[in-house]
Amino acid sequence: MKTIAEKRKEFMKVLCGTMDRLDPTGANSKRYHEMLDKMSDAQFDKWARQFFKDDKQQFYLEIIEYERDINYDQIDNAAKYLGVPLYETVYLPYINHSHDNVATTPYPVPVGYVHEKRMMQMLEKKNSGSTSIEHRSPLTGQVIGDDKNARNTDVETYSMLAIDANAALAEFLGPRSDDMVAKNQMLSQIAANGYASMADITTDKANKTSLNTLAIYFLMQGFRTNIIGSGGMLPQPANMERTDRLNEKDKDFV
Repeated sequence: MKTIAEKRKEFMKVLCGTMDRLDPTGANSKRYHEMLDKMSDAQFDKWARQFFKDDKQQFYLEIIEYERDINYDQIDNAAKYLGVPLYETVYLPYINHSHDNVATTPYPVPVGYVHEKRMMQMLEKKNSGSTSIEHRSPLTGQVIGDDKNARNTDVETYSMLAIDANAALAEFLGPRSDDMVAKNQMLSQIAANGYASMADITTDKANKTSLNTLAIYFLMQGFRTNIIGSGGMLPQPANMERTDRLNEKDKDFV
C-alpha cells in the first residue's frame, strides 16, 4: 500500500500537470503549490479527505482575459492528459423508444457539464405561449413583440442539428420562418387541402427576408457575396430588361 507521501506526490503531479496544460504560464499550478506544499503529510491527508468528501468542492482555474486566457487547444491537451474524451456518440432512446436499436447522434458531439444558470428560454415547462405570427420585423421577417415566443429558439435549432433533423429544419427555417413565398404556398395548401407538403413548396434562399437583408448590408459596405446570388450581387428580376447595358458575364445580375 502506498504511503501518504507517495499518494500526495502522485496527486500533485496530476493536479499541477493538468493546470499547466490549461495555463502554460504556470500561474495556476504555482498557486496550488503555495497552498498545499506548506502542509504536513497529516494535514494534507485531512484536507484531501474533507475535499473529496464534499461534492461541492472543485479545483478552479484562474484566467485573466487578454493576458492569461484559455483556448481549445489547451483544453484538448488537458483532456488527453487526463484521458477524458471531449466528443462522444450520444444515445437518444427517446427518439424511437427502442431498447434493441437505440438512436444515436450521427457523429460524435461535445459532451460535458455546463455550469450556467438555467435561462428563462430554457425552462423545463413554458409558462406562456403564442399562436399569432402577425407582428414581424421587416428586416428579418421574424416574429417580434408579443408574438416572438412563437419562433423556433436557438436551443431548439441546435437540438435538431445534433440529431440531423434536416426535414424539420427545412420546415422551421423555411415556410415557418422568414420565407414569405413558401409561407403563402403552405397556407394556400392548408386552406385548400387541410394539409401541406414540403415537396410541393418552393424552396429558394432568395425568398428569405433575413438573407436578403444581410446581402444588402454587405453591399452597402462594398462587399460582394454569394449569400443569395451566385454572381456576388443580388439576382435581377426576370421582368427587368437591362442586359443591353451589362456585360455578357454579368447580365443576370444587377
